[in-house]
Amino acid sequence: MKTALLQCNPVTGDIAGNIERISQAVRRAGKVDLCVTPELALSGVAPGDFLSMNDFVEGCRKGLDILAARFVAGPDLLIGAPVVSVYNPDLLSNAAIHISHGQWDVVSRKIRPEASRDPDARFFDRGVSCGILTLSGWRLGIVLCENDTADSFWAQGTGYTPLLDLISRGVDAIIHMKATPYIIGKRADMEAMLTHVAARHHIHLLSVNLIGGNGGLIFGGQSLALDPTGAVYARGQAFAEDVLIVDMATGTAPVAAVGKVWQENVFGALVLGVRDYVRKNGLEKALVSLSGGIDSALVLAIAVEALGAHNVQAVLTPSAATSTEALAGARRLAERLSVPVCELPIDALLEGYDEALAPALAGADPTPAVHSKLQELVRGSLLATLASQSSALILNALNKSETALGYCTLYGDTVGSLGVVADLTKTQVQAVARWLNEARDIFPASVLQNASQTRISRQKTGLALPYAELDTVLDALLAAQPRRPLPRIHERQDEVRDRVFGMEFKRRQEPQPLYVSDKPFGRAWTVPLTGKFNLP
Repeated sequence: MKTALLQCNPVTGDIAGNIERISQAVRRAGKVDLCVTPELALSGVAPGDFLSMNDFVEGCRKGLDILAARFVAGPDLLIGAPVVSVYNPDLLSNAAIHISHGQWDVVSRKIRPEASRDPDARFFDRGVSCGILTLSGWRLGIVLCENDTADSFWAQGTGYTPLLDLISRGVDAIIHMKATPYIIGKRADMEAMLTHVAARHHIHLLSVNLIGGNGGLIFGGQSLALDPTGAVYARGQAFAEDVLIVDMATGTAPVAAVGKVWQENVFGALVLGVRDYVRKNGLEKALVSLSGGIDSALVLAIAVEALGAHNVQAVLTPSAATSTEALAGARRLAERLSVPVCELPIDALLEGYDEALAPALAGADPTPAVHSKLQELVRGSLLATLASQSSALILNALNKSETALGYCTLYGDTVGSLGVVADLTKTQVQAVARWLNEARDIFPASVLQNASQTRISRQKTGLALPYAELDTVLDALLAAQPRRPLPRIHERQDEVRDRVFGMEFKRRQEPQPLYVSDKPFGRAWTVPLTGKFNLP
């Protein structure tokens, strides 16, 4: 039986557009027996309160009718979409719908754990059992899941084990429809898990994943086909739409290459995240403020890869405090990437602010710390003005180490719509930049030398730690297991922890991050907005 895994990139809420995207992928598949989409391919992932709107749910139903009428002559389709629950009419089911001969039926519903982290879980029922589809002599067990790197994927904490239940009912293959976001280092774990399942139960396993950016989430694709020995005989492309045609009878299909190092995968994920964030919001252009440092340099390189140099503008806002070397490095980088530059010196503006503030300050000069923040505020206002004038989106270059400790100025260097590297620590930013430079040689020497300035400022944070030490403490803090003591790895880790807790008010006002870690701020790791961590 020939099956096409449709690794598609839906736009959340764009049901009419998603119908066309699915249809194009089906036509691209050609003569196959079955086409399979990821979960929620018709509605798009994370639709939020769209799911509470009757028009939206009715639109999904009409979309299924349209697809059924369009492919009366085949092939059969297996589509992920929300439908009204048969268990509770006030809820929906995250369902797999079989379309055949002009008709559609729900064949499987997602089994949800009691403690799901999915913010949309409140709209969906928890499911009862997975369904079986019989096609071309094959009994296909259909599973929809969001987490395939832990035992909870197969045993959802409900006392029901979907995989073992399907196997006990005598299936020839498992079709796994998912929308699993990219997380650094998790691809190998996922593949190992699926290999174990296929080999242990001697069963075919087809896993189709979404691709695309959706807000801060990035879906990486890399759909898989495994034979009953657990061998991967087909793999979809990473971070790109693909139609993966597999033949379970012969076990033959293309196997796309995977990134050799994690830095390559992170770069691909961030490029996709930027491209889709800009374009799915109806924009084309982006602005990047270049400081001469490694963070903004990497963001500019990502933006050019995602949008093309003609759609990116670099903004330089030097002051008397800007080093000649940093300014020259920023100019050279923009030239190497063929990006137009807008250079706006800010010293005259700062003098104007000083004059305007003088009466309020009773003749006193702003402190050095206040004057430093004022520079960032002026830069932020210039960027925001340019973005409004050119209908461009500002890409922010703060990293996770800086946002953790509040090493930024609200409404200044926090300005922007998207935090491109906000879920990467400083050491990770440096590692990705070094990998990219080895491959393409785009960063001037001065930019790379600035990357070696590895100590966070005491003036702004009260701490003076090398980034390598700080990031080790941050990683341990974010990875801590519930109700287990954090191991003592640094003499100042309590200071770091307290600083991180105290900066939540800043993080809540920063740009939307692109999520690439398993513990991103604001999504998987949160602390109270107001409060104090003070133990007896």
